[in-house]
Amino acid sequence: MTAAITALAAVGLSGCANPFDAGAEEPAEPQPQEAETDTEAEEAEAPVFGEIRQEMFSAMLAADSVTITGEVTAGEADLDELFDGVDDDTTGALMITGALDGTDSEMSFSAGGSSFTQRAVDGEEYFRGEDFAALLVSELDDEVADLVDEEFVEETISDSWVLFEDSGGAVFSAEEFITTWQTELTGDDVDAMAAHAEERDGEDVWVYTADGGDSQFVVAADGDPYLLEITDEDSHYEFAEWNASEPPEVPENVITLEEIFVAIAEEQGWEPGALDVDETDGRGAADPDA
Repeated sequence: MTAAITALAAVGLSGCANPFDAGAEEPAEPQPQEAETDTEAEEAEAPVFGEIRQEMFSAMLAADSVTITGEVTAGEADLDELFDGVDDDTTGALMITGALDGTDSEMSFSAGGSSFTQRAVDGEEYFRGEDFAALLVSELDDEVADLVDEEFVEETISDSWVLFEDSGGAVFSAEEFITTWQTELTGDDVDAMAAHAEERDGEDVWVYTADGGDSQFVVAADGDPYLLEITDEDSHYEFAEWNASEPPEVPENVITLEEIFVAIAEEQGWEPGALDVDETDGRGAADPDA
């Protein structure tokens, strides 16, 4: 997510002409001073990034909830290793909603025909079943994977959410996402970024740009200085519903990993408990012991 940030010079405002006619015998009537445009006034007030950086991140990390949506490459999100056939330069859609700390929240990512959705509610973590089948089969030992019918696994769990017991009940959070950018956006060049004022979707904002305009950071100009958009070479993100992002609900249909492996064992004619499941990361490999 690192962007090569370069400082931009602040935009200067032009001066006003003398309203008096010095050549007249009598003082001329004062001419009305040309009104400063709204844009000029707003630009004059827009702080450089370093002046709001600490306040901005403090406000964001103190928020209760937020919705983050965006496009990111699988490699940047470290998801190319999770899905077979997804290259690191494949662009996918990311969404994080709900509580900032990852509890009572949901995170989803889709790219290259693969997708997954994780949800944390009331201290429990769930994985959407229709996304989980292919991932589960890919994590089995080769010997087991050759025997297991992926279509059977899909039919078993596609309408359910897989419960990860003892997982800690949290998903990749908006808080982690924000602190990553807090680490990235440091240095003298970053602090020197100047802004111009705009109105977007009826909201006054400050737009900070770098890399000749390729990188852009949009910050709310009124109230708390929340980040609203980030654009760099590889990704684009939008932040919305600050303190108003709805938490997810507890899924209606839930199945555990143990229940999935019991079903697989029964379908294969193995003894119950034939598959040992390591649930420490929710995706442990399984070995038949019968």
